[in-house]
Amino acid sequence: MVRFHKKFYFLKVYENWFTYKFNFFRLFTLNSYLHVKNTDGKKVMGIAKNTHTVELDLTQDVETIYANFRNTVKQEIRKSEKEGVECNFRQDLKDEFIPFYNEFAKAKGIYPTSHKRIEELGENIKMSYAFYNGEMIVAHSYLVDKEVGIARLYHSGSRRLDETIDRNVIGRANKLLTYKDILFFKEAGYKILDFGGYVENTEDKSMKGINEFKLSFGGQVVECLNYSSPLYYIMKAVADKIDRRY
Repeated sequence: MVRFHKKFYFLKVYENWFTYKFNFFRLFTLNSYLHVKNTDGKKVMGIAKNTHTVELDLTQDVETIYANFRNTVKQEIRKSEKEGVECNFRQDLKDEFIPFYNEFAKAKGIYPTSHKRIEELGENIKMSYAFYNGEMIVAHSYLVDKEVGIARLYHSGSRRLDETIDRNVIGRANKLLTYKDILFFKEAGYKILDFGGYVENTEDKSMKGINEFKLSFGGQVVECLNYSSPLYYIMKAVADKIDRRY
């Protein structure tokens, strides 16, 4: 199980990912269980509000996974490699990751992250980076649960809002980095790569583009089983009115 808390004003709000473990007292606290994988048909105590995501089956062989990429993705991956984009997974770059992501988050109007959050997640977070001419241009982080065998995209930031770098180079680097992420988690024995959500029936042009990006790697849309304690459900509704970034 991946479990951590967020601060909402003076309240502690707990998120539990992938695994549900019944605890009677958590029904009366601010707890959510997200993308639960282990219900086995049993009733989960809490209020259900299901969403969707895109998942890629990593139990397939690498050749099959790559063959299912859209042709445009394959072309851009090859071009990004020729452009000299370098990708790697390094936990020791978190001090660079945090300001890089937070600058992107500020420009996009989404919540930033912090050293405390990264430290709290410990081994349950993995980070990857794409560098171009020695500069970080794309960064990803994943919530990981080795026991369940899932890696879910948690942060994704880039310099595509920076006019000093060609946005096409950054877009291709993002695809290359995603491909490298897939290879990394497959080689590490994970069964599922979760692209971090899918917005159904959206008319928002930006969200449609993000949906298409996620589907372009050959994954499938699946339902996420999410549950909230009654107090969390009420607080979340209030929080969305106060600050939609939450």
